[in-house]
Amino acid sequence: MNIKKIIASYMIIVGIGIIGLWIMLFATDQIPELETEPIAIAFHIFIEIAMGIISFIAGLSLLKNYKYQKELIIFANGMICYSVINSSGYYGDLKQYSMILMFFVILLFSLSCVFLIIKTNK
Repeated sequence: MNIKKIIASYMIIVGIGIIGLWIMLFATDQIPELETEPIAIAFHIFIEIAMGIISFIAGLSLLKNYKYQKELIIFANGMICYSVINSSGYYGDLKQYSMILMFFVILLFSLSCVFLIIKTNK
């Protein structure tokens, strides 16, 4: 599997995964912030859904070799990096260090994707 397919697959998985996560959290009523911080969580959910959609589109654009694939991959990974850093603080407050470790791995993978896409995609 070449590097573009790996990056595209990662982007599609992240996109579907984050949207699926929020659907599952809504369906199982696991978002207590809807009661305590409704405006803040609404903005957070909106931008994470947007990140998921843009990540999915970026992955498809890379597979289909669309004109702005490089820019979309970089932008989507920037959104992912921000999200995992921000979310690490939330889980740090809850002392859920395994989640922070998972986010760190995602952060490293996203940064690697940006580096590789700049290096390999002319």
